[in-house]
Amino acid sequence: MAPKTINHPYFPRSLKIPHYKPNDKDLTELLSVFFGIVAIFIVLTWVVTGFAARKPLSVTRRLIVCWFVACGLIHSVLEGYFGYFHATLAGHMDFLGQLWKEYGQGDSRYISSDTFTVCMERITAVVDGPLAFLAAAAFIQNSSHRYVVQLLLSLCQLYGDALYFLTEIFEGFTHSEFNHPIYFWFYFAFLNSLWIVIPFSLIVDSCRQLVRCQAVFDDSGKVKNNKKMY
Repeated sequence: MAPKTINHPYFPRSLKIPHYKPNDKDLTELLSVFFGIVAIFIVLTWVVTGFAARKPLSVTRRLIVCWFVACGLIHSVLEGYFGYFHATLAGHMDFLGQLWKEYGQGDSRYISSDTFTVCMERITAVVDGPLAFLAAAAFIQNSSHRYVVQLLLSLCQLYGDALYFLTEIFEGFTHSEFNHPIYFWFYFAFLNSLWIVIPFSLIVDSCRQLVRCQAVFDDSGKVKNNKKMY
């Protein structure tokens, strides 16, 4: 008797996922709940930065803190879930499992337990998640470490996402329906490009701030040395 064929929506079409179960929640419900939760955390963070910040923050800086909190939520909860349940993810019917199965249509490496993807997401959940919350707290508390933490977090995010894109380019975009408006361009290209553009901008911002601090420190050292001469 021929083995039963398990139908699934993922690419390449030859991919074998014997434990796959189709979602019972549609795209609209999954994305609405996910982006709704992220939006709630962003709004709450915006409110908190308005009254809890030790030193008043500019609009741009408050938006950056909101970005950190959103990243902390996504890295720790969503990507942490994947890192832990990746091997059985294709058969999960809980909300996060179905959310990953939906996203997997843009990159099936998340469904097939691809070695690079699992390792990258575990590091992201364990390292980037806590760093993101730490960066948010550092700016709210006006910590002297805030730009160092921002730099470390953004470097980790940029490096991980660059590898994520480059490995898929190297493999010829074989893990999704190439050029699909939702699965390829929105899920894979657009959403992930946020972790290229924004971290790069924050790296530049951190470097400028740290260079400025070093210049002030160097100038203060020159003043002290001049005073010792008299």
